[in-house]
Amino acid sequence: MTSLHPAAKLPDSDRQNMAVQALAGGVPVSQLALQHGVSRKFVYQHKNRASAALDEVFASSEPDDEVLFELPVTKTWLRQLTLGLSLICHSSYRGVVELMRDLLGVRISEGTVHNIHQAATRQAGAINRGIDLSPIRVGLHDEIFQGSQPVLADAGQGLRGGQKAA
Repeated sequence: MTSLHPAAKLPDSDRQNMAVQALAGGVPVSQLALQHGVSRKFVYQHKNRASAALDEVFASSEPDDEVLFELPVTKTWLRQLTLGLSLICHSSYRGVVELMRDLLGVRISEGTVHNIHQAATRQAGAINRGIDLSPIRVGLHDEIFQGSQPVLADAGQGLRGGQKAA
């Protein structure tokens, strides 16, 4: 028994054309349904099928597990990662230890993380002491903490930790 419904008689080329017009949005769905003698539901179904087909065609052909790039991991890079996790991502020492262990298979202690931070602090201090700030006439004062010790940061007065600006 053949269906007498107009949608069943609609050729594939007309279905495709109708779906493309529905996707393009230039013609209202109700008008497309009227032109082809079908329901709006039928037009929406074909519009969704066409949309899914387009999504599939333009989807990335690269699987998610494909290697995107390789990274040479050195001890220097691991120290930089340790500092980056703490200073950029605001990770705790424990968080750094867990990430290194769980994602990279690298065993590191909280003490080592602390020592890496202390070494970076000494290096930054040496760099800061080598910069001449005498041309600065107006200072911007702020209090920061090194460990649990408050340190007055000062760009113009040369104050040290514990001193107060006048």
